[in-house]
Amino acid sequence: MPEKSEKTLTTEIIKRMNEDERRIRLLEQRMEKVENHINSLEENVINHTQNLKLGVERLNSKMSSILEKITAIEKEIENIRKGLKKTVTKTELKQIETFIDLMNPVTSKFVTKEELERALEYHKTKK
Repeated sequence: MPEKSEKTLTTEIIKRMNEDERRIRLLEQRMEKVENHINSLEENVINHTQNLKLGVERLNSKMSSILEKITAIEKEIENIRKGLKKTVTKTELKQIETFIDLMNPVTSKFVTKEELERALEYHKTKK
C-alpha cells in the first residue's frame, strides 16, 4: 500500500504544481496586460503634455504678436495726439477767417489814396 500512497501523493504534488504553474501563468499574463496598459497611459500622457506645450507656445506667440500690435497702435495714437496739438483750433480758424474777410479786396471796401485825399480836403474846407 505504501506504493499506492506514494503514487497518489506524487500525483497530488504534480497536480498541485500544475495548478500553481497555471496560476503563475495567469498572473504573468495579467501583469503583462497591466504593464501594457500603464505603458499606453504613459504614452498618452506624454502626447497630451506635448500637445499642451505646443498649444501654450502658440498662445504665447499670439500674445506676443498682439502685444506688438498694441504697442504699435499706442505709438500711432501718441503721434496723432502730437499732430493734433499742432493743428489749428476752431477759435483760431474763426480768427483767421475774420482776418481774411477783412483783407479780401472783393468784399472789403478799401479807400484809395485819391479818395482819402479828397475826404481830407473836404474836411479841411469845411472847417
